[in-house]
Amino acid sequence: MTKTGMDLGSRFVKICIENEGELSFYKYNTIDFYKKYVSRDSSNQLKIEHSLLDNVNSKITATGYGRNLMNFSNAEVISEIKAHFQGARRQTGLDDFVLIDIGGQDSKVIKASGGFIDDFVMNDKCAASTGRFLENAANILRINIDEMAAYTEKPCKLSSTCAIFSESEIVGKIAEGVSTEEISAGVNLSVARRLLPLIKRFSRYEIYGAGGVVSLYGVKYFLQELLDKEINVLENYQYNAAIGCVV
Repeated sequence: MTKTGMDLGSRFVKICIENEGELSFYKYNTIDFYKKYVSRDSSNQLKIEHSLLDNVNSKITATGYGRNLMNFSNAEVISEIKAHFQGARRQTGLDDFVLIDIGGQDSKVIKASGGFIDDFVMNDKCAASTGRFLENAANILRINIDEMAAYTEKPCKLSSTCAIFSESEIVGKIAEGVSTEEISAGVNLSVARRLLPLIKRFSRYEIYGAGGVVSLYGVKYFLQELLDKEINVLENYQYNAAIGCVV
């Protein structure tokens, strides 16, 4: 039997299919995925269409933001913490590590010890340290997120701790004539600073990164500067939770 793991994210649905030990990966826009691959069964419960999968007998395990919004009759649901822990353990081959996951809606840090989850912290209340804030900032600056992530020189000071106020502050910096490069660097630094309290108490351990944000150069650069420590981005960083679902 093949196994299918799904990370139902707010922007993208990431899928990992394991068949005889081989992993394959797929990514869909979340809205497109729900429109195309979610329907109702004979008992009026939501189900994931098997036309998505290579094997109709595939076992489906799901996690992510979407697991809280709907229940699927043909999928087992596990927590994001468990999925990310299992995914990182498989990708690193280690029993002891610290994992940072920075997604579109939240950020989390998991400490593994002896092959078990030893501790974790999560920020799902404030958008200021998530991918959503970076996307909004890039939109305000009229550049794409990859270009914004490339800037680290002369970061301007962004002092607001709330994503909405920070976006207003960015508009103010544009009006003051601060360059796009300096504002972009300031955005990257501000995200790293907001993540620091979550990560700092685990900084003596080996740290790995998952999720789209931690792979962005500017955020990773400033996090490493603030921690004075290297962050090892996992090979399949966007699919870590989906991998954890097939373990």
